[in-house]
Amino acid sequence: MFAKEFAIPKSVDIQRELTDLHMKEWLREDVFHFKWWFLIVFLVILALIWWVMLDKSRAPEICLFAILSAIVFMAVNEYGEELTLWDYPTDLIPIFPPLSSVNLISFPLIYSQVYQRFGKGKRFVYAVIITSAAICFLFEPLLTWGGFYDLIHWQYYFSFPIYTTAAIGIKTAVKKIYAIREKNQIGVPANQN
Repeated sequence: MFAKEFAIPKSVDIQRELTDLHMKEWLREDVFHFKWWFLIVFLVILALIWWVMLDKSRAPEICLFAILSAIVFMAVNEYGEELTLWDYPTDLIPIFPPLSSVNLISFPLIYSQVYQRFGKGKRFVYAVIITSAAICFLFEPLLTWGGFYDLIHWQYYFSFPIYTTAAIGIKTAVKKIYAIREKNQIGVPANQN
C-alpha cells in the first residue's frame, strides 16, 4: 500500500554486474591458487613479526598509528584503483579489493614499526624517507615482477611523496591525540583513569 516501485538507477545495475563479474573471476582465477596462498602466508608472517616486535607497553599508541595508517592507505588504494592508476590482480577476498591489497595490511604494520622505533624528532622523518624509498623503488617493483601489482597510469616514484607525507601526517595526528589525552588526564585522580 505504501511501497512505491522505484526504478533502480543504471549505475547501481552496472555496479551489481561488475560485482558479479568480479566474484566469478575471483572464484575462477584467485581463490586457492598459488598467489592467493602466498599473500595469505606473507600477511600472516608479517603480522606475527609485527606482534613479536611490538612494544607492548606502547601498544595502544602504536595500534592507533597502525589503524590510522590503514584508513589512509585504504583511501589511497581505493582512489588509485577507482581512477585505474594501478591494479592488484590477486584479491584475498572478492568484495572489498583494498582489503586484499598488500599495501593495506603491510604498510600500516611497516610504518607503525618505524613509528615505534624512530618516533621522536628528525629520526622519524629520516626513517620514513628511507622506508618510503625502499617500498617505492624495491618492494613495489618486486610486487609488479611477481604479478601482485600492476601499474596502469602510475609510476613508482609518484608514491614516494604520498607515503612520506601520509606517515608524517599520521604521526602528527597520533601525537596530537595523545597530547589531548594527557591534557585531559591532568588533575584526574588516579583511581578514575
